[in-house]
Amino acid sequence: MLFPGAPPHLTFADEIRPEFMTRFLLIALFSTLCTFADEPAWPGVKFSEVRAFAWPDDKVTEAVILEGMTLKDGSLNPEGAILTPAQTKALITAVTGEHAEYPAAMCHIPHNAFVFYDSSKNPVAFVEICFGCSTHRIMPKGAAMQLELIALATIFNSHRLPIGEYSDLASYKKSVAVLLQRMKKAGYAE
Repeated sequence: MLFPGAPPHLTFADEIRPEFMTRFLLIALFSTLCTFADEPAWPGVKFSEVRAFAWPDDKVTEAVILEGMTLKDGSLNPEGAILTPAQTKALITAVTGEHAEYPAAMCHIPHNAFVFYDSSKNPVAFVEICFGCSTHRIMPKGAAMQLELIALATIFNSHRLPIGEYSDLASYKKSVAVLLQRMKKAGYAE
């Protein structure tokens, strides 16, 4: 049988008739589309799981993901919190596409990160976030310039992890709202 779904009694000559070839091409095309439909454009590498990490609040940390995608010592959850498929999808959505601009400071003092691991538990991608400065560092490149920080904070909150200097999602949202209100009053935001 030349292609799946062909009746077993057909000969090779029957299988190459135009109507069967059309059917074959449609099945092949659909199979290809289904294969790639669930693969996001970013991070662009195969991964089997994503874990969320948080570090204690300090004012000196320059990076929590170090060279070779190793973790800075002192994580509050050294094994990482495994994201569900829905959380992974929300994370990828929050770091790709277009999002509203958050006011960002000139600093980057991260205390949170998501690390993507392959099936051998090797890190292959990461998103490092400073919620206090509204800045980030991402590898590999190719993610959005602006991230959906509230969505990312929601994932950390669901794992009962602090959101940078904020103990929970409510305190982070309150801080963002105050900052946006101040910017609006100063004429920097709509």
